[in-house]
Amino acid sequence: MKRQSHKQPAGRRPKTGRTDGDTRAAILAAARRVFAQHGLDGASVREVAETAKVNNAMIYYHFKDKEDLYRAVLTNSFSTMTDIWSDPVFTSESTVRQKVEKYVESFIRFQKGNEDLRRIMAMEFAGSGGNITWICESYFADNYARLVRIFKQGMKNGELKKFDPSLAVASLIGVIIHNFILQPMAEHIHGKGVNLSPKKFGAFVTDLFFNGLSARS
Repeated sequence: MKRQSHKQPAGRRPKTGRTDGDTRAAILAAARRVFAQHGLDGASVREVAETAKVNNAMIYYHFKDKEDLYRAVLTNSFSTMTDIWSDPVFTSESTVRQKVEKYVESFIRFQKGNEDLRRIMAMEFAGSGGNITWICESYFADNYARLVRIFKQGMKNGELKKFDPSLAVASLIGVIIHNFILQPMAEHIHGKGVNLSPKKFGAFVTDLFFNGLSARS
């Protein structure tokens, strides 16, 4: 018996009460939750459809296959990180410290709103997933390059001492990400909430980066 395809004929849209945009957004939100729980390999299109309250045909109307859906979820999630660079401070005559401070606050805000993405990325890195290269080239490379240019500008104008900017980028981003990852553990150990707000945590990270923690006489 010939197996029936789940895909709709080109140009035919399954019936639904939502607009295309609303349906696609619902599918992406559902897929993001499912991928955060099971990763790309463990997730199924059926579970995404059930979570989004649509049928399988609607998934295939909007996305070619599961990997296409996965990459669409990542693109949608990383878009707000890319938007960080649209702030006018980065093309202004602001100091390097002001630019770093704005980036840090914005990246913290991005992390606060993307717990599911952190889980997805943790599974990608742990399993050396096949999408790592695509993710790096599509999103991380430009982000790193922009930060490196800011650091080099600071070294050139005397705001920063000489250092390896590639190490500085990884350290700056790592401090932020790992604080979010370790937040539940830190709160359990200290018996109270840890303030990772863009302003308070951002000020700490920026000050740590520029001034360190040593006491000056």
